[in-house]
Parts: sequence; structure tokens; C-alpha cells
Amino acid sequence: MIQRKAKKIPTCWAVIISTVATMFYSSCNFLDIEPYITDMFTLDTIFSKQEYVQRYLNNVYSYLTDNGSFRGNPGNSNRTMPWTPISDECVSGYKRMNYHSYPIWCNNELTPENFYAFDRWDFFYEGIRKANTFILRVNECQEASALRRMEWMGEAIFVKAMCYFELMLAWGPIPIVSEEPAGLDTPLEELMPERSTWDECSEYVEGLLKRSIELLPEARLDNSEIGKASKNAARAVLSRLTLYTASPLFNGQNAEFAEFKNKADVPYLNPVRSIEKWAKAAAAAKELVDLKPSDLYTVPMLPNTPQAPVPTAEQADFPNGAGGIDHYHSYKDMFDGECVQASTNRELLFTKQLSDVTEYGRYMDPGMIEGWSGMYLPQRMVDAYYMADGKDINSASDEYKYERTGYTGRDSTFSGDRSTNGFTLLADTRKWYVNREIRFYATVAFHNSFYPSTSSQTTLIGADGKTAKYFSNSVSGKEAAAQRSATQGEEYPMTGYLCRKFNHYEDSWLNNGRRKLKYGINYRMAEVYFNYVEAMNELEPGKTYTVGNVTVSRNEAEMKRCFNLIRHRAGLPGITDADVANTETMKKLIERERLIEMMWEGRRYFDVRRNKTAITHENEPVMGLDVSARTNEQEKFFTIIKAVERNYLYKVFTTRQTFWPIPKHEIDKNYNLDQMPGY
Repeated sequence: MIQRKAKKIPTCWAVIISTVATMFYSSCNFLDIEPYITDMFTLDTIFSKQEYVQRYLNNVYSYLTDNGSFRGNPGNSNRTMPWTPISDECVSGYKRMNYHSYPIWCNNELTPENFYAFDRWDFFYEGIRKANTFILRVNECQEASALRRMEWMGEAIFVKAMCYFELMLAWGPIPIVSEEPAGLDTPLEELMPERSTWDECSEYVEGLLKRSIELLPEARLDNSEIGKASKNAARAVLSRLTLYTASPLFNGQNAEFAEFKNKADVPYLNPVRSIEKWAKAAAAAKELVDLKPSDLYTVPMLPNTPQAPVPTAEQADFPNGAGGIDHYHSYKDMFDGECVQASTNRELLFTKQLSDVTEYGRYMDPGMIEGWSGMYLPQRMVDAYYMADGKDINSASDEYKYERTGYTGRDSTFSGDRSTNGFTLLADTRKWYVNREIRFYATVAFHNSFYPSTSSQTTLIGADGKTAKYFSNSVSGKEAAAQRSATQGEEYPMTGYLCRKFNHYEDSWLNNGRRKLKYGINYRMAEVYFNYVEAMNELEPGKTYTVGNVTVSRNEAEMKRCFNLIRHRAGLPGITDADVANTETMKKLIERERLIEMMWEGRRYFDVRRNKTAITHENEPVMGLDVSARTNEQEKFFTIIKAVERNYLYKVFTTRQTFWPIPKHEIDKNYNLDQMPGY
């Protein structure tokens, strides 16, 4: 970070408090002097006792983002970020200024003056300050062993790195603040730091993560430790960070930000492509892949597991092929709570303690089980899923047809029992939902979807029973939403689709109903395999790169193996040698597979920005079904139209939406902060 000539702060306490704290920071945030003074009266006591130190560390952990939820409700909003509903993978029917303000972002109406429920600038810097305090003082606790103190320090460094990374994800290049508390003679300039460049931020956070890897345990041993950092958790964050830094937005494809420079005339975003950054990303992923070469969550085959339509050469048992597993449960059970013990899921790399994901599921569930139906899938996301044999819907095979008209004639159940854990495709379901890949059924709640909701009695469910029907006059439709109490009439599936990825077969919101406890997944191994393949794909063929003690190359056999692990887990045919040989083909395959595999997990928002595709995807019209149609207008319902239920059901992307603006209250207090272009 560029250093400037220091100005000394007056050494009188009264002047410090009244002039600096009041003049520059009227509310408590990371640059306040007052919190440091308060801390001095209490920290000597805190860091003398092992019990108190652990409590302080638990508080440091509370600054981690909850990826299991993205609702902005007062009371839990400090743990969430709205990445899913403000990306093109989701549409929100809400436009409530106090917390459900997602359309403000995706309609390009956000201003530095008002972030509504999601201004986390101060919050994350507060987490960094508390982590710094812990790191500086933890060794004072002589009640704890040196080994315990070392592990504690690794955890705090990990949380600090995560807070910085969250700031970078939202605001791009951000200030790196002093690791020491502000003292009596702290230079004024240090209290008003400039942005660092993205590369400086990335290198700094990379250093924090590598330090935490040295100190942390390899993995957590049981469910009581889930949510605590480990070496593998830090490696996963490092893999995501280095991949993003290697991506076009941060690595040479950012001409629109040519004038976005610091006071030394240095661009905040690297304007020259570096292949070595891709090599670093490949090496970071490879370290985890070598440790966990095939660690995806799987469930053994059930008696009615569908046969995976893959070539004979790919029918061996997983991980050598697509055989021997139930593809539906191997995917869905991670998200809906059926995999109860997170510690038994080898795919998970880091999860959030006290996740809101269980209660958040109500925003996705249909009205006939008293769900709120406030978040929807656009038609384009529904159409992105493959057919069962891996074909696109527009080039479907004769064996697995994509039929645009007609309805099914009978019920069919696979991967379990109809009344509990299986998936049932009901009679009278539109045929374009037939013959789709397994992740489609695990994720997309289309009209006529069956919800077992076993914790509620059938007689309490209503006229549609346990079937989610989205006709306007159905229990889960538009007219019923307008009549329910405590709503503004927006709680119905405005595109004709909900998400069932996080819904367990027990889940119900009716009286006496219950929900299966779930955990929020922040990092899992499938993403690391994608990261590895994507980074290798960018390397120059025939050339090797050495990063530290790791050597990487565009290894086509390894790219194919890692990519096909995810395909085979989903019951799909793998990609071919011809696919892997073509860099541009692989880019398209990777983008689509990441979208499908990690739908509604908060990754899409960043993927389209770092790869410079947001300008296309987030400016496409939001399409869906005609949910104004009533029960006697079935064909009208299945007409694909532009979503018109609310005038804010659209997306728009301009350059200024690449990052968030720095809140005005911060710009006003720190004259060294450069605002994001366009604000």
C-alpha cells in the first residue's frame, strides 16, 4: 500500500477521543479509537483465562459469512451476503427496503448513501480488528498449552483472511489496515488508509492463509468441531482466492477500469495478463486434489436407483465411473440435512456454525406447506440443466426426448420411497420436465412437484394436498398469496419455479410441522475440482510451471478425470478427449457445469463478473411461465413469457456493478479512499 508522509496525532486522550473518534468516526467501526481504549480495560483479564480466550475466539468466528442463507432480516443480517438473489441464477419477488432489498442491487439502483440491510464494510473490519487483538495477545494465556495457543492463533488468522476476502468480493481493492492497535502517536494517515491494489490485497490474504495452514490441524475430527478452521479449509479459501485473481477481470481483461488508479497512478486492477497467475491457481487447487483425489459425497445405490445412461466404459463403480451410487441422494443429501453429521461428509471443507439455512428454507418452499415462496428460478436456469444422457434440451436424443407439449400419464418414483426420501414425478406433469438429469430433480421445484412433508398431517395441507401447484387460484399460487396474513401479496412463484435443493422430505412450516436441521456449506471439494480444471485449461499446452514445490501443466488426463468425477456423481456421461483438447470448448463446459452443480450456493455472482460474462447474462430478460393462468388454463400457464408480475423483476448490468460502492459515510470520513467508478 502506498505510504504517505505521516501527521502525528495529538497525545492528549481527550483530544484523541473527541477529535478523532468524533470527527472522523461517529459510529463504532474499524478505525475508531474508542473501542481500543475500552479493550485496554478488559483484555488483560480476558487473556489471562483459557475459558475467556475461547469465548473471545468464538466471537471472532461470528464475523464469518453464513453461505447457507442470504436473507437480510434484522437480527441475523450480519452473517449473510445477498449473492444469490442479486445474480442471474435467482429472482426475488420482494422489494422491501428494510431488508429484502435485492432488486436495488440487480436493477442498478444502489447508491453509496444507502445499502439498506447489507452494509458490511464496518462489520468485516471490526472482525479484522478483533482478530488482530486476539493474535497479538493470545500467547498471554499461560493456562493453555503452547500447542493450543498455536492452533487458536491459526484460527484467528483464518477468520481475519476470510474477512478481508469478503471485503474484496464486495468492494474489490480495499484498504489493508495496520495489524497493531492505534496508539497515542499513530500517524493520522494510518487512520485513513488508501485502497491497496487487488494484487496487493490478494498477496496479503494469501500470506495469511498460508500462515494459518502452518498452525491449524489437518482436519476436524468430529461434529462438535464443525465450523472451526482446518488446514483444508484454508487451502480451499486459497484455491478460490487464487482462481479469482487469475481470472480475466483481475488479470488483463479490464480496459473499462483503465482510469481506476491510485494516487501513484498505479491501476487497481492488473492490466496485463499473467499466465503465472493461472499456474498459481492450479497449484493451489492441486494441493487439495492430491490430498483428496476423489472426495465427493456419495450414497450407495438403492433398489430403485435409475441406471445412469453412460457409455459402457464409464459404468464402473464411482470414482472410476458412474456406477454403484445413488446419484440423487449423493447430491441432494448434502444440502437438505439428510447427511446429518457434517464430519462424515468428506466433501465438505468448511461449514458455518449456527447457520440460518434451516429457517431460511421457508423463502423457497411452496404455499401449501406454508412456505413463503419469495425466491425463484428464472426459465434460463431451468433450461440450463441437461437431459439424463447429458444432451442439451435443444439437441436431445430419441431415447431421452425433450418434449415441449403433453403431460405424463402416471406417477413414477425413484431413489427411495414415495412417502419419504424418494423423488416422485407425478402424473399430469408437463413432459418437458421428464428425462432430465438428476440435479434438475434435486434442485428445481416445478409445477406439480410432490413434497412428502412428513412432519405434517395430509389433512392439514389444503386442497392441493402435498402437491405444489402454481396456477393463480391454487393454494401455492398468486391469489392465495394475496389472502395470506402478514404478506404484501408477493409470496408466490412469479416465474413458475421454486428451488427445492434445501428442502428435506420432513420439512413443513404448518402448525406442528418441523424442519430437518441443516448446515451451511461455505466450501466443498467439487468447487476445488472445478478450480483445478479451469486453471489448467488456461495453461500453455506442453509447458510445465513450478509454484513453490508444486509443478502443474495443462494435464488433459487430469482435467478429464476431475471434471468427470462431478459428472459421474450426477449420473451423467463424462466429457471426452476431444472436449478437453479444445480450450474454448472447455471454458463453456466449465461455466455451465459450475452453474448447475453449485446452483444457489453463492458462486454464480462472482463467476460472471470475474469471467466478464455478467454484461451478457445479467442483461437478459427474466423469463418464466404465465402464473396468472388459472386451473382451467393449463396451456396458458406453460407459455414462456417475460416475467411481468412485478415491474422490478428484471436484471441489468453496467460496469459500475462490478463492485459495490464504498459507503458514503466512509468516503466522508477518509479523504484517501477512492470511490468505485460510476458512483
